[in-house]
Amino acid sequence: MSQRNPMNERYTSEDRRGTTKKSAASAKPKSKAASSVTVKTAKKTPEQRKAAEKAARKEAAAKQREVERKYYKPDTPRYKRLRAIWWVLLIAAIGCTTLSFVGQGAMPQWLGVTTLILAYVFIIAAFVLDFWKIKKERVAYQERMLALEEKNAKAEKQARRVQQAKQVKAKGSGKNQNRHAAQKAGAAGGEDAADGGESDEAPVKPARRGLFGSGFRLSNREKMQAEKKAAKEAKAAKKEQSAN
Repeated sequence: MSQRNPMNERYTSEDRRGTTKKSAASAKPKSKAASSVTVKTAKKTPEQRKAAEKAARKEAAAKQREVERKYYKPDTPRYKRLRAIWWVLLIAAIGCTTLSFVGQGAMPQWLGVTTLILAYVFIIAAFVLDFWKIKKERVAYQERMLALEEKNAKAEKQARRVQQAKQVKAKGSGKNQNRHAAQKAGAAGGEDAADGGESDEAPVKPARRGLFGSGFRLSNREKMQAEKKAAKEAKAAKKEQSAN
C-alpha cells in the first residue's frame, strides 16, 4: 500500500484546505416520503357529475317512453268519456274556424269575429283537457299497470319457489319410500327365514367368529376335525368289509 507524502502542502500548512466528504447516511432526502404517491378522491368532477345526470335523465326518459308506448290508451270508462269530449271540442274548433274564414262575405263582421273567438275557446279547452285530465288518467293507468306487473312478477317468483320446494320434497319422499320399502323387504325375508315350516330354504346361520378375530382359525380347525372323522369312518368301514 502506497504512503502519502508527509511533505505535501496539505499536511504542512496550518490552514487545512481539504474537507471531509459526508457519508451517505447523513445526506437528507430532497423530497418528502411518499411525495410521488397520488391518491384519487371519490369526488367526481363537475363534468363527470353532469355526464352521470345526463345519462340518468336519458335512461329515465327511455323508460318513460317505453311505458307510454305500452300503456298509452287506458281501457277505463272515464278515459273513454274524456276522449270523446276532447274529440267533440276539437271538431267544434275546426268547424268554427272554417266557418269564420269561409263565410266572411256572407256573415256580418261581429258574427265572424264571434265564430273565430269560439274556435279559439274550443281549441284551448281541448288542449287543457288533453294535458290535464286525460294525462292524469293516463298516468294513473300506467302506475296501476306497473304495480300490477310488479305484483305478477312477485307472484310468479313465489310460485317458482313453491314449485322448486315441492320438487325437492318429492325427491326426498321418493328416497324415503325406497328406503322404507327396502327395510320392509328385508324384515319380511328375515321373518320367512325364521319360520322353518313356511319357508322352503334353510335359515342361513351367521358365521362363527373367533375370540380375537374374524374366526378363520376356528373354521379351519372344524374342517380338519371333519376330515379326520371321515377318515376314521372310512377305516372302520374297510375293517368291517375285510372281516366279512
